[in-house]
Amino acid sequence: MEKKQGNNSNNKNSIEYRQVYKNFASISASVATQGNSSSINESRLKNMLKNPAKNATQIAEISKNAKFTNGMYKRVVKYMSSLLTYDHVLYPVMQDPAKYTDSDSSELQESFMNTAIYIDRLNPKFYLPLFVEKLFTYGSVYMYKVEDKKSVAYMEFPIKICRISYMEDGVYRFQIDVTKLSDSLVIAYPPEIQNAYQAYKNGNKTNLIDGAWLQISDKGVAFTVDSDAMIQNGVSSPPFAHSLLDTIKIENAKEGMEGLDKLDNSKIIHSKIETDDKGRPTMELGVVKEYHNSLKKALPEGSVAITNPFDTKAINLTGTGKNSKFELLDKSVDQFYKGTGVSPQLFADDNSSSQALERSIQVDSQWLYSFILPMFTNYYNYELSKVTKKKSFSWKIKFLEITYFDRSESIKTAKDQLSYGGSRLEYLAYTGMTPVQIANMLVFEQKILKIDDFMVAKSTSYTQSGDSEKKEDIGRPKSKTPTDTTVRINDAK
Repeated sequence: MEKKQGNNSNNKNSIEYRQVYKNFASISASVATQGNSSSINESRLKNMLKNPAKNATQIAEISKNAKFTNGMYKRVVKYMSSLLTYDHVLYPVMQDPAKYTDSDSSELQESFMNTAIYIDRLNPKFYLPLFVEKLFTYGSVYMYKVEDKKSVAYMEFPIKICRISYMEDGVYRFQIDVTKLSDSLVIAYPPEIQNAYQAYKNGNKTNLIDGAWLQISDKGVAFTVDSDAMIQNGVSSPPFAHSLLDTIKIENAKEGMEGLDKLDNSKIIHSKIETDDKGRPTMELGVVKEYHNSLKKALPEGSVAITNPFDTKAINLTGTGKNSKFELLDKSVDQFYKGTGVSPQLFADDNSSSQALERSIQVDSQWLYSFILPMFTNYYNYELSKVTKKKSFSWKIKFLEITYFDRSESIKTAKDQLSYGGSRLEYLAYTGMTPVQIANMLVFEQKILKIDDFMVAKSTSYTQSGDSEKKEDIGRPKSKTPTDTTVRINDAK
């Protein structure tokens, strides 16, 4: 019985001994691991993109974060939102233009000035690039117009509490989920939202759709380029949402290259533990741990301490897999630009082809001309219809199809059209002038400053004509020593 108990005790000690050294072995080396620092992986994002109606808010958040972490994604968004100049002109829509006479001109002039001032207060050349940047970042933007007698401002609402409800005269309108509001948040919102929220808290849901959604008045406007928004529960995805997958691949490729750099500069310091003939360490475990921990503290960054009873062989991994990592990064970057449809030559790419670059800009511009400009035109025309109270005419706005890349060519084309009856207002707008600038600057220069009286063109040999009545005094001065050819020509006259 005693012998059996002794065997049990030895087995127990042996098990504990092995367990202790097993635990030490698991921490006897400080190994740096390379993980994926991305907050979301490719497969998860791909599944989210398959159901944009359900995941629109999360996709928009990923797009916003990508602007901070991926420089290429941010540059593409900035490029698309700042490509257009948003130059514009105002023109009247008359009931019967043929019946208008000179006596009606004063009324039109006054109305034009008032409308130009109102458009200047709306300030489209300032706000529209901001709106478009948010469109490309979030997929949609929800604005509420706040105005007084002097200025107009826009209040933005978070996309997570909004949805597009319907379209009126080509303008998107939206609703707000009041159940997601709070007392601290709603205090800064317009009165119609505050009243609806207070009624909801008091249990009154009469004016709420589905018991939660408040339809915002026509002071609210939504912008989106997602044509499927109305069939996706009123939510949108960013235009470059599919390229977010490529941004993840790019970040993963970069992290892989950083891992290679760390591997190239890593050093392994091995401390071998002496063992007996049975392979058991001859040194106390506690003492081994102290030596191991002291060594780790003394090592510089990038070094790894290993303590074990084995012979360790150093294997040089410098440069292993580096070429494939670079190829993966290059392919990921190339795929990103192909996915967005934007030429990488715009952003310091090595390849250079002026014709290909010019055609790429034309394609990008055409997309904006077809979707962005008509949407904004509809909105501003709706706003103009509310301020024009005349029955015989109304005012509309026209955004010119022009980018910062082709401004010079557009000005030249508009100038050439003037000789064929082209619009002078459009020509001045192509130069960057707004309607209120055109009206005020021309009147100020011509009628107030009388600038033509001071800026008189200097006479030149090409433009001047003789003032003398004598024919011999007109034209080029005669030479005192004419050539034989000149003499023959003069004799033949």
